[in-house]
Amino acid sequence: MEHAHPRSRREGGAALLVAVMMLALMGIIGFASMDTVMRDRQVAGNTSLSQTALYAADAGVASTLDVLRTEVTTSALTPGDCLTGTVPVATLPNNSSYGPDSTAPNQICMLAAAEPCIEDTSLELSFFYTVWNIQSEGTAPGGATARVQATAGRCHSFN
Repeated sequence: MEHAHPRSRREGGAALLVAVMMLALMGIIGFASMDTVMRDRQVAGNTSLSQTALYAADAGVASTLDVLRTEVTTSALTPGDCLTGTVPVATLPNNSSYGPDSTAPNQICMLAAAEPCIEDTSLELSFFYTVWNIQSEGTAPGGATARVQATAGRCHSFN
């Protein structure tokens, strides 16, 4: 009866050990890759919420500019004065919302007034270039908040 060579028996065990180690290493790499992908998705989601809040705050500035376009201001208002009204409040179709900046005491203030922009004596109103400071806040459905401070110039009517 012939005996198996003792050396081949040892080599068979080494191959099994190397195969198990390779499988373990591949498993660790797979789990690390999954963790990286999950973190990337979380960061992308947070960035998306932040952007949504920023766009909502920007919509608040646009809505305030619309108010400034349509509102007639009394001649008693001078640079440095703030309007008694605040940034309008609204909820957008994507459930984000905007409104006045909760950290600012005054949201709509006149920074400066300049030369007349329309000189028509037949009108009962005077029109001057004005510069306004607007502070708005937007909130995304996930709770992210963004604040925007904008300066806008326009030809404004005074009575």
